[in-house]
Amino acid sequence: MAVQGVAVRRMSLAALAALVTAYALGPMATQILTPAVPFVHRDMAISMAAAQTLISLAFATIAVMTVVYGPLSDRFGRRPLILAGTSLFCVGSVVAGLAPTPEILILGRMVQAAGSSAGLVLTRTVVHDVYGRERSGQVIAYLTVVMIFVPMLSPLAGGILLDHVGWRAIFFLCAAIGLAALATLAICLPETNLTPSADLGLRSTLASFGSLARDPQYLGSALFFSLIMATFFATQAALPYLIVEVHGGTATEYGVWFAVACAFYVAGNYASGRWGGRFARGRLILASGIGSLVTSVAGLVVASFLEWSTAVAFVPTIVLCFFGALAIAPVQAEAVAAQPERSGAASGLMSGMQMAIGAGVVQLVGFTHNGTPYPMFAALIACAALATIAFASAYAVKPIREVSISARNAS
Repeated sequence: MAVQGVAVRRMSLAALAALVTAYALGPMATQILTPAVPFVHRDMAISMAAAQTLISLAFATIAVMTVVYGPLSDRFGRRPLILAGTSLFCVGSVVAGLAPTPEILILGRMVQAAGSSAGLVLTRTVVHDVYGRERSGQVIAYLTVVMIFVPMLSPLAGGILLDHVGWRAIFFLCAAIGLAALATLAICLPETNLTPSADLGLRSTLASFGSLARDPQYLGSALFFSLIMATFFATQAALPYLIVEVHGGTATEYGVWFAVACAFYVAGNYASGRWGGRFARGRLILASGIGSLVTSVAGLVVASFLEWSTAVAFVPTIVLCFFGALAIAPVQAEAVAAQPERSGAASGLMSGMQMAIGAGVVQLVGFTHNGTPYPMFAALIACAALATIAFASAYAVKPIREVSISARNAS
């Protein structure tokens, strides 16, 4: 346990493992639940749009809580916030698993999402507290690996549970994993915020958000990131319904296809790292947006002329995962670089935008389900086009902005 005023030099392996688990709870819960949406729609006799709120309202909840947890942890400490959030995750999972009505199910899911946000937001902060700016990069790299493989495996695990047990088992599995993380965190996690702030700092946080929102370079990059991520969310909102409800496939089949898509996402991230040193960051991001747009349009054209099948719906989205992943790392770096002195606020606001836009897109796809892949491809085209326009607009004014700053500095 940390002693007040004494820096924590390292964390135990058990504490780090539990922290990584807490970090993964939110993505795991979302991805493992995604193939369950058609089953909830069928079992509880509610519309697909209503069932889709299990994803969209959770995203909206995370969008709010990502902004809240940071200032609260600066005031009250990291440890109590992470423990409280993980406890909320467990409670929400149990409530959703036992829910007798759709309303209680959705409420439990929102509580689960609110709790998972603590680990998602504060894990990076704890790592930075302990390891400092230099060493934290290596630890955060391991977190990135977790964020790749958890979404890859979760839908497959959820599909197997759905096909052999039922959708409620998914929530009980989440609760069990959450309880294991909570017990380990309670025993092993030290308090790493050794100089808590005297107030919540809301005024300075809102001022930072306002400054970022007026910065074209930040806004263009953050919108691009949020809209490209929304293309991934749109496919996850549509494909389980199309495969299970319309095409008569199994949830496990969806999980296998989704794992292939995640493999292409990994390949896109790898290519981004390899090509990042050869091409200007802005051009790589624009190539990602244009590639995503062309792939989405091609998918719509193919779906219009070929007989509908799982492959017709999934193959274009697999290619889309590659092109979208090309920009994920560089566009986040571009956003943070807009105002380096506000990097924390920039990251938090971008996360909130990602979840808010994702929630809207997911629900829109749910409202427009018609038994064809056309609503999904329409959403993909809209998101990819808007992302490309947003970043291209910022990229066009960036040289003007830089010349203006250089001239001002020279004078």
